[in-house]
Amino acid sequence: MIIAALPAYNEEKHIAEVIIGAAKHVDRVVVVDDGSTDRTSAIALACGAVVVRHARNRGYGAAIRACFETAKRMHADTLVTLDSDEQHDPTDIRQLIHALDEGSDIVIGSRFRGDNGRCIPLYRRIGIRVLTAATNAVGGMAVSDSQSGFRAYSRKAMSTIEITASDMSAGSGILFQAKKHKLEISEVPITCRYDVGSTSSQNPVHHGTIVLASILRKAAQDHSTCIGIAGIAGLLLGASIVGNEIMDSNGLPLALLMLSAVGICTGVVLQPIVDAYHESEKDDL
Repeated sequence: MIIAALPAYNEEKHIAEVIIGAAKHVDRVVVVDDGSTDRTSAIALACGAVVVRHARNRGYGAAIRACFETAKRMHADTLVTLDSDEQHDPTDIRQLIHALDEGSDIVIGSRFRGDNGRCIPLYRRIGIRVLTAATNAVGGMAVSDSQSGFRAYSRKAMSTIEITASDMSAGSGILFQAKKHKLEISEVPITCRYDVGSTSSQNPVHHGTIVLASILRKAAQDHSTCIGIAGIAGLLLGASIVGNEIMDSNGLPLALLMLSAVGICTGVVLQPIVDAYHESEKDDL
């Protein structure tokens, strides 16, 4: 059985079109209504979807976890997740399923394969690139779109992956687990629309901050010594640049000011993550 699962939050304007489109390519459509206050659930039921409703908004990761749990309860062989706001084209489901049939365990619908990346607003494109680069560096992988919510999972992937994060970091977390368990990951190009509205409870900046913090936390867990050294080095570099320039009384050139700011911010961001990780280790003893 092939199931398409849609995490949804206040998507009454778009949910019907997505369900109808996805139903043409799968056996059943599941909608996880993550605490919507509009008619999302009622419309989904009217369109023939299986609806799982959260009493309150729990977050994207919690909705994806519910997608996995529901698919396993329904004994699905394949799970496809896609957004419920019409940004994804349901006809691309066929490409993801084909890649699974070719032997992949997880297939990512990438917005950066082919020429599709040009349609993404610049600020989003930069953010996705940064988060993908961080995910690749920490996870030891080479995907082009780590933040895509349009994915397909085999039964093996569904039974192996445990989603613990409730927020937007779940996407990268799934890939980290896939790498750990040596699951086969592939990508196929998809089309994506940004001329439709989204009622996501998080703006892109908040989303990006949460995901990046989660990735850095993962890095601290796996490479705490290296991250700690990087944090201390960043602080020392930034402080030394500022100190030397003040002593010379020549002012602070813009380039050096930016470099010192990056160094200080690196230390400020990374070191507390390592400290928190070591504190949690003590608590576990």
